[in-house]
Amino acid sequence: MRFLLRRYQSLDPQQKANGMALAIVASTFAYLHLECSPRPAGADTFKPTVAKADLNLKGTIQVQPEDATLSPEQISERNLVKKVEMLKKGIAFLEGTPDYTAQFTKRELVNGSLLEEQTMAMKLRHKPFSIYLKWMDFEVGREVIYVDGVNDGQMLVHAGGWKSRLPAILMAPDCTLAMQEARYPVTRAGLLALATTIVGYNASDLEAKNYASCVQMDDQAVGDRMCACFVLEYRDKESSKDYRKSVTLIDKEWCVPLYIKNFGWPNEEFNQVDADLDEATLIEHYTYSDVKFRTSLSALDFDNTNEDYNFKRQ
Repeated sequence: MRFLLRRYQSLDPQQKANGMALAIVASTFAYLHLECSPRPAGADTFKPTVAKADLNLKGTIQVQPEDATLSPEQISERNLVKKVEMLKKGIAFLEGTPDYTAQFTKRELVNGSLLEEQTMAMKLRHKPFSIYLKWMDFEVGREVIYVDGVNDGQMLVHAGGWKSRLPAILMAPDCTLAMQEARYPVTRAGLLALATTIVGYNASDLEAKNYASCVQMDDQAVGDRMCACFVLEYRDKESSKDYRKSVTLIDKEWCVPLYIKNFGWPNEEFNQVDADLDEATLIEHYTYSDVKFRTSLSALDFDNTNEDYNFKRQ
C-alpha cells in the first residue's frame, strides 16, 4: 500500500489526468484506504429519465406597461427585486418542505478545466440534512450518501463503472479528492442552498448597484414546469470579480430555482470572432428536473444498509 502511495505521489499532473489504467486507479484507492477506513454502503430503484440540461434562451424580453415611464436602470432594478422576492418565497416553501427527489444535472469549471456534464438521481431531506446521489452518466452507478451528524461528518462514496466492485469509502465532503470534480461540497447541494446563495449574491448586487442590466425574458419550461427567466449581466470585472452573466429560471408556482447558468470573464486570449463568449466562459450550470416534493423519505433512504443500493461491503 505504501509503495503504491509513493508511486501515485510521484506522478506528474499529465500522468494523473490520463489515468494510465489500472496502476493509477489502484494507487488512488490505496491513498483513500490510507486516509480513511472503508465502510459498507447502501443505491436505489429511483431512476429519473436523463434529460438534456440546456435550454433555448434566445426568447424576447418581457415588456411591462409601466416600462415606458421607467429608465433602463429602474427596469433592471425592478426585475432584480422581483427575482429576489420570488426566491425568498421559494426559500420559505423549501423550509416548510421536509424532503424531495429530483434529477440533478451539473457542469462545472474546476481547477481551470470545464468538466463533462454529470446527471444524478437525488434524494434530499432537510432535517437532518441528508442526501443520496446516484450517477446516471459520467461514472454510471457511482453513489454518495451524506447525513449530518453521521460518520463524523464524512460522506460515504461508492465508485461506479468497473470500479463498482471495490468497497465504499468514507471521505470528508471538502477533501482534495472530493473537490477534484466539484466546485462545492455535497453539504451545499440542493435547491435550498442554491436559492439561498443566489439571494445572497443578488441582495448584495442591489446594494452595490454593480450590475449593468437585469432583464426578464419569455417564460421557459424545465421539463413540465414553467419558469420565469431572468438574465443578469454585470458592468465589469471590477464590479463583479466572480461572474459576468447569470441566467436563472425560477419555477412560477414553487418559486425555486430549477436552472442556473453562470458565466465568467474572458481571458486575454479569447477571440470573439472564433468563439462564442458564453460557451467560452461557462463557470457552472445546474438543472433540477422531475422534482417531487414531500415524498415521505425515511432514514432508510440515507442508510448504507438499504438493500436497494449497490454499495459493496468490505
